[in-house]
Amino acid sequence: MTSPDASSRSTCSGEPLSECQVSRPRGRRTGGVQPASRAALALVLCGGLAFGACAGAESPPPPGEPIVVQIWHQKDAAERDFLQDWATNYNGRQDSVEVEVLYKETEELRNHYVFAAIGEKGPDLIFGPADNMGTLGITETIRPLNDLVPQPFLDGFSEDGRVMYDGQIYGLADQIGNHLTFVYNPALLPEPPHTLEELAALGSTLTKDLDGDGDPDQYALVWNYTEPFFFVPFLTSFGGWVMDDAGNPTLDTPETVAAIQYVLDLRDRYNVIPREADYETAKALFRDDFAAATIDGPWSWGGYSDAGVDVQLAPLPLNEQTGLYARPMAAPKAYSVNPAVPGWKLPAVIGVLMMLTGDEIQTQMANELATIPVRTAVRESGVMEANPVLQQSLRQIEKSLPTPTDPQMRQIWDAMRGPYQLVMNGQVSAQEGARLMQEQAEKRIADTFLN
Repeated sequence: MTSPDASSRSTCSGEPLSECQVSRPRGRRTGGVQPASRAALALVLCGGLAFGACAGAESPPPPGEPIVVQIWHQKDAAERDFLQDWATNYNGRQDSVEVEVLYKETEELRNHYVFAAIGEKGPDLIFGPADNMGTLGITETIRPLNDLVPQPFLDGFSEDGRVMYDGQIYGLADQIGNHLTFVYNPALLPEPPHTLEELAALGSTLTKDLDGDGDPDQYALVWNYTEPFFFVPFLTSFGGWVMDDAGNPTLDTPETVAAIQYVLDLRDRYNVIPREADYETAKALFRDDFAAATIDGPWSWGGYSDAGVDVQLAPLPLNEQTGLYARPMAAPKAYSVNPAVPGWKLPAVIGVLMMLTGDEIQTQMANELATIPVRTAVRESGVMEANPVLQQSLRQIEKSLPTPTDPQMRQIWDAMRGPYQLVMNGQVSAQEGARLMQEQAEKRIADTFLN
């Protein structure tokens, strides 16, 4: 939702995301276990319990009443409005199917959905990033689509639009992305850095004390550098990765240490970035022209443009020492079907799924939201060439790596965060931080029975 070269820990042999399938999880399947056992596994994976509207116990509606298809999703604000407008228009032009959409935050969405689906409840469709597929697959709360969706329609997707789990298609995407890229303001930075060395040099010219109080007021770069997801591009640029082919964490390595040290040097040696910066602080500094560049994702570009920033995108820089680009994770965002959907309702649900992932809506989304389509016909149409932001975004996608769909990924993220932030706070060394990441990841995975 996978390594820069053959010497790294890879699930796609270092191929760009556009040339390989989303990584298939290798966590242990539940193998048709009873709902009580699935619920126990879900509890340790998701850490919450909630039930939603009943899906499996519904009966067909009375004659003249529409079939209600419910969707839970975690789309960002602009996409959320787009989906709601589409549902409203769709409901208004026919009366046989009524689409209801409900927004939930990403963590809430996954946790609530898993427990609802185990109880044969919840929405008919769930939409979210592909890295959810491991958790949803291992708890058997989504169903394969290979035999539900017509083969010609499936064939119309690029490989990254068909989200795989255990060798079968479990999700159909309406976009590929969720990736970081280098975002810069050409008024302050006419030419983006092409290498990590050039990026480090920006501190000497673009980090400035404008009011003479001894503290910088403008920075060369700001980004949420204390969050592991935003650290991954630098990890990959030094040849590191988060897990091996078996889903085991690979964090206590010289590559991890070197990447952490580079981020520390950007702050402490080269004065490129602020002493402290969470996501909201970084966003505000770039938006208000107090930073020449940031590292951010597609969810942010529209807001920066609306604030008057002439947003330009560039691939994250190359590490000249290793010959590897700083490659972020990227993932499709896809719809999956609840196994609790009864047979009488399934045709309506699949029909809505095909509309929401078809050529027409992906073309509209590309035009209006600058999302990267995963329908081959749309990607090959003029919609890509007509939008410079889409072209710039696609260049970064081509230098990205698939987000693992392994259920272990959630435990690895959580394990990385604390030790990494201890390093950034000066409480432990980079070497000790890498060791603690590995230790905590192994413990968390063992505690969730995934090893």
